[in-house]
Amino acid sequence: MDKYCGGSSEVPADPNDELTEADKMGEEGNLQGDYDHLTPAERRYMEQKQKIDMHKLAKVANKSHRDRIQDFNQYLANLSEHYDIPKVGPGFSPRLGATAETVS
Repeated sequence: MDKYCGGSSEVPADPNDELTEADKMGEEGNLQGDYDHLTPAERRYMEQKQKIDMHKLAKVANKSHRDRIQDFNQYLANLSEHYDIPKVGPGFSPRLGATAETVS
Protein backbone atom coordinates (compact mmCIF):
# COMPACT_ATOMS: atom_id res chain seq x y z
CA MET A 1 0.00 0.00 0.00
CA ASP A 2 2.96 2.35 0.60
CA LYS A 3 3.69 2.02 -3.09
CA TYR A 4 0.48 3.90 -3.91
CA CYS A 5 0.45 6.40 -1.06
CA GLY A 6 3.78 7.93 -1.92
CA GLY A 7 4.76 8.64 1.68
CA SER A 8 5.89 6.99 4.81
CA SER A 9 3.43 5.85 7.43
CA GLU A 10 5.62 7.19 10.23
CA VAL A 11 3.78 9.71 12.41
CA PRO A 12 5.89 12.35 14.17
CA ALA A 13 5.55 12.31 17.94
CA ASP A 14 5.09 16.06 18.29
CA PRO A 15 4.55 18.45 15.35
CA ASN A 16 6.05 21.32 17.39
CA ASP A 17 9.36 19.42 17.61
CA GLU A 18 9.41 19.23 13.83
CA LEU A 19 8.97 22.99 13.52
CA THR A 20 11.68 23.81 16.02
CA GLU A 21 14.12 21.48 14.28
CA ALA A 22 13.36 23.17 10.96
CA ASP A 23 13.86 26.60 12.54
CA LYS A 24 17.20 25.51 14.01
CA MET A 25 18.36 24.23 10.64
CA GLY A 26 17.45 27.55 9.02
CA GLU A 27 19.25 29.55 11.70
CA GLU A 28 22.40 27.46 11.80
CA GLY A 29 23.27 26.50 8.28
CA ASN A 30 21.21 26.51 5.14
CA LEU A 31 20.32 30.18 4.84
CA GLN A 32 23.49 31.63 6.35
CA GLY A 33 25.48 30.67 3.25
CA ASP A 34 23.00 32.58 1.11
CA TYR A 35 23.25 35.68 3.32
CA ASP A 36 27.05 36.05 3.02
CA HIS A 37 26.92 38.25 -0.07
CA LEU A 38 24.13 40.50 1.25
CA THR A 39 24.50 43.85 2.95
CA PRO A 40 23.27 44.17 6.56
CA ALA A 41 20.17 46.04 5.35
CA GLU A 42 19.39 43.28 2.85
CA ARG A 43 19.82 40.65 5.57
CA ARG A 44 17.40 42.50 7.87
CA TYR A 45 14.94 42.81 4.99
CA MET A 46 15.12 39.08 4.24
CA GLU A 47 14.68 38.18 7.92
CA GLN A 48 11.72 40.55 8.29
CA LYS A 49 10.15 39.17 5.12
CA GLN A 50 10.51 35.62 6.46
CA LYS A 51 8.82 36.61 9.73
CA ILE A 52 5.92 38.24 7.87
CA ASP A 53 5.55 35.21 5.60
CA MET A 54 5.49 32.88 8.60
CA HIS A 55 2.77 34.98 10.27
CA LYS A 56 0.69 34.96 7.07
CA LEU A 57 1.05 31.21 6.72
CA ALA A 58 0.11 30.67 10.35
CA LYS A 59 -2.96 32.87 9.92
CA VAL A 60 -4.10 30.95 6.82
CA ALA A 61 -3.34 27.57 8.40
CA ASN A 62 -5.54 28.32 11.41
CA LYS A 63 -8.67 28.85 9.28
CA SER A 64 -10.91 25.94 8.47
CA HIS A 65 -12.44 25.43 5.05
CA ARG A 66 -15.81 26.57 6.37
CA ASP A 67 -14.29 29.82 7.69
CA ARG A 68 -12.61 30.50 4.35
CA ILE A 69 -15.88 29.92 2.49
CA GLN A 70 -17.77 32.23 4.87
CA ASP A 71 -15.16 34.96 4.43
CA PHE A 72 -15.27 34.59 0.65
CA ASN A 73 -19.09 34.72 0.60
CA GLN A 74 -18.98 37.86 2.75
CA TYR A 75 -16.47 39.40 0.34
CA LEU A 76 -18.72 38.59 -2.64
CA ALA A 77 -21.78 39.98 -0.85
CA ASN A 78 -19.99 43.29 -0.29
CA LEU A 79 -19.02 43.69 -3.96
CA SER A 80 -21.18 45.79 -6.21
CA GLU A 81 -22.74 43.93 -9.09
CA HIS A 82 -20.86 45.04 -12.18
CA TYR A 83 -23.67 44.30 -14.62
CA ASP A 84 -26.24 46.54 -12.90
CA ILE A 85 -27.03 49.73 -14.80
CA PRO A 86 -27.30 52.62 -12.37
CA LYS A 87 -30.45 54.70 -12.77
CA VAL A 88 -29.45 58.32 -13.18
CA GLY A 89 -32.59 60.23 -14.09
CA PRO A 90 -36.20 60.02 -15.23
CA GLY A 91 -35.54 59.85 -18.97
CA PHE A 92 -33.11 59.76 -21.83
CA SER A 93 -30.36 62.26 -22.44
CA PRO A 94 -31.42 65.43 -24.32
CA ARG A 95 -28.34 65.04 -26.55
CA LEU A 96 -29.92 61.99 -28.13
CA GLY A 97 -33.06 63.94 -29.03
CA ALA A 98 -35.40 62.01 -26.76
CA THR A 99 -36.83 63.27 -23.51
CA ALA A 100 -39.13 61.79 -20.94
CA GLU A 101 -42.12 63.56 -22.54
CA THR A 102 -41.48 62.22 -26.06
CA VAL A 103 -40.97 58.66 -24.91
CA SER A 104 -44.11 58.47 -22.74
